Amino acid sequence: MLLTVAPDRRGSRRRLALEDVGSTNVIALEAARAGDPGALWVTAARQSAGRGRRGRAWVSEAGNLYASLLLIDPARTDDLLNLPLVVALGVRNGLAGLVSRDGPPVTIKWPNDILIDGCKTVGILVESERLADGRLAVVIGCGVNVGHSPDDTPYPTTSLRQAGVAANVEETFVALAGGVEAALALWSQGRNFQAVREAWLSHAAGIGSACTVNLAEGPLSGRFVGLESDGRLILEEDDGGRRSISAGDLFLLGTGGTHSAPGCSPTRH
Repeated sequence: MLLTVAPDRRGSRRRLALEDVGSTNVIALEAARAGDPGALWVTAARQSAGRGRRGRAWVSEAGNLYASLLLIDPARTDDLLNLPLVVALGVRNGLAGLVSRDGPPVTIKWPNDILIDGCKTVGILVESERLADGRLAVVIGCGVNVGHSPDDTPYPTTSLRQAGVAANVEETFVALAGGVEAALALWSQGRNFQAVREAWLSHAAGIGSACTVNLAEGPLSGRFVGLESDGRLILEEDDGGRRSISAGDLFLLGTGGTHSAPGCSPTRH
């Protein structure tokens, strides 16, 4: 695959800006297989085969932002387990800078959904592949509802425009990329995750709230009470016991996590 990569408007950020693609994550992985050294952003105006966590389809109409960041050997394998939380913090901070001081809150729902006023606005998918030359390619994919949001989802959604943010797609990319790059620098290849964890918790949605976590073996109910030192969710179950959860779908009860807040697109019932 032949790629022509040019610096973006800031001059130092490597970026491949495309129009219609299947998936920006796929393009980024193809670049890695072709020998790209990493620190490469891939953006597209539209995706025809976007996907989210657990193989779900991600609606990718024009007017929103679709961006993937390729990293090569960004940290030890064990430290990569908390990378989704690092990225979520960066995306949250970047987009929060676009919201006015008296605007709606921008929060993080474990592990890496970004909410505005309790409604999902950004989806993040982190994928990795061991390359033929032994390098590990990690791709961080972000889909941001800039101009519109889907209304046929099991959770409330919104867009930046619905939330009163005037930024266009390009301005949103610059804010997101800057936030992610700053969070990665703070993380310091996994050496400083505790600082990331503390910052993540300060912007977390629903701490102390009743919740349901959907696991492969079935749902669990209780209260979301915090994060372990490695980023796992701490669930206080109804019987008083605690469980640490590394992967699952978190639904917050009574906080906008399952019920529409003002300005959100309706949920699917």
